[in-house]
Amino acid sequence: MAVRFTFDFDKTLAATVYLASAGISDLTKYKICKLIFLADKHHLVRFGRPITGDRLCAMDHGPVPSTTLNLLNNLIKKDLSDERVTLLNEHVVLNRTYANPRFSVGKEISLEDLLSASDLASLKETVEAHGHKSFDELKALTHEMPAYRKAWHNKTHNAPTIGYEDLFIEDSDAIEGALEDMIEDSQLRTAFGQL
Repeated sequence: MAVRFTFDFDKTLAATVYLASAGISDLTKYKICKLIFLADKHHLVRFGRPITGDRLCAMDHGPVPSTTLNLLNNLIKKDLSDERVTLLNEHVVLNRTYANPRFSVGKEISLEDLLSASDLASLKETVEAHGHKSFDELKALTHEMPAYRKAWHNKTHNAPTIGYEDLFIEDSDAIEGALEDMIEDSQLRTAFGQL
């Protein structure tokens, strides 16, 4: 049984605002997606759940949180028909003088109201470890991850899903028992119709 999570827009908004306020240079949609992926993975292998719950896809440029990318694309296109994009538009500012617009913080939000202490810690560690890297460096890093390689190698269509279970493969940061906890929690959520 494949483990699934429910996308949490509020946490995704808060994570995006966190990144936009972290002073990261060249913060494009691509870099936001890579950093959210890395923060989700960081949190998953320690606590048995990602931060955002987004569906992770294997694409040409590496792993991508798919709903997050779609929301950022709509924000860049100024398509505010989705109220989630309107909320993003209030909290981040786009510098459109670049071919790939750069993001910075707009209206602040209370991150502690939307993110747990462990969510914030994973975002902080991710920014410290990877925020200074270029998109090409992040792309190279994530292309080497076994979960990405497995999904990309076995793809039968564009943007195959990366299995959450596979993010534990060859990960020295994985906490013992987190994989089993994640699988058990997923089975319980499925049994009670919460997915």
